[in-house]
Amino acid sequence: MAPKPTRQPLSGWAFALAVMAVLPVSLIAVIWVAAQIARDQWVWSQCVFWVPAWVMFVVFAFGAWVARRSFGTPLPARTLCIALTAVTVWSAARFLRHDVGWQPMAATATSDDVVITHWNPQWPGDHALACGRALAGVIGDVAVISGPGSMFRSVVRNEWLPDGMRVVDLGVVAIASRLPILECRILCHESIARIGTVWLAWMVVQSPTGAPIHILAVDMPSAPWVARGRLANALHDVLRRVALPAAPDVVLGDCNCTPGSWVIAELANGCSPAPPWRASGWLCTFERPWALLRIDQMLAGERLAWRGYRTFDLGFSEHRAQQGVLTNPRVEK
Repeated sequence: MAPKPTRQPLSGWAFALAVMAVLPVSLIAVIWVAAQIARDQWVWSQCVFWVPAWVMFVVFAFGAWVARRSFGTPLPARTLCIALTAVTVWSAARFLRHDVGWQPMAATATSDDVVITHWNPQWPGDHALACGRALAGVIGDVAVISGPGSMFRSVVRNEWLPDGMRVVDLGVVAIASRLPILECRILCHESIARIGTVWLAWMVVQSPTGAPIHILAVDMPSAPWVARGRLANALHDVLRRVALPAAPDVVLGDCNCTPGSWVIAELANGCSPAPPWRASGWLCTFERPWALLRIDQMLAGERLAWRGYRTFDLGFSEHRAQQGVLTNPRVEK
């Protein structure tokens, strides 16, 4: 069997152009890997961490292809190709893990499930009724609305809210539920110096099994110049001060940070997002209609099991809505 011919490196202008392409890609790869380790701890790593993974996949795949085609087979060239291929695979894995669902069809809820919806319509004024009508068809069993504006004023909600829904409007957040609402209150609404405004709300609904479902609704500052590592430290102090009444079963809201953030780790309290094999469709939520960042989050605890998760465009706001299908908790004996 004849040996495989050795690839010969390019020379002259072709080699120079290849170097001009691969060198910046290699530098970007080093910075990107560092940012994946640091996550959004600092502003510089946050800016890189927020870049959509599919964009980095395209960049790294191009660099790996050029390096493989241009530099022959010496050990340094092979090492560079392997390194660029590795970050290409890493970026693809991050994209597949966080930005798209693997379920071909959205999960259909059964009588054993509870459907929880969250949306940030961003304080709709004249569009409050239109936003309500858009939400009505997908409202589920429990809907938590950040920044509802006038959506739940009686003169507006009477025009769109489905029959049998209970409502509590706390101003910055509202809940509409087919299930009995046992508790609904603001835990914290404050402006943190040099960070921004944070609010936390505590909601408890009674599932059909009779077991309570504890929901922690949150809203985090959006300023991109605020490092989420610093916000996570401030949030740690807030959570310690307010002392949650119980471990949350669901954490949801406009977190203004992407999957893997230090802020999400601080909020999680044992909860986790839907795995991709329990999600469907495009999962990024901001900025509608061409959402590229997944900054709205929904996490569930051990008492609930994920059956489905999706996001969808309601035609208003800069945020897509998100919806989870979860098994009802069992009554503890």
